[in-house]
Amino acid sequence: MGLRRRRAWDQIAATMLFRNSLRQTVHTLRASVHQAVKVVAALLRVARVTAGLVESKSGPLPGL
Repeated sequence: MGLRRRRAWDQIAATMLFRNSLRQTVHTLRASVHQAVKVVAALLRVARVTAGLVESKSGPLPGL
């Protein structure tokens, strides 16, 4: 195999590795964002429940 052909194959292999790495990075990032959204949603539910309990025990909050 000639040097040019070998370099071309090396370039193709490097490009494929880069694409796979990038694809994995994007997948990991999307999964992390999805988990963060779930955590924020859970925190908002807890805050709503807590606010509801406070209001039910003490009546409406002043100024609201």
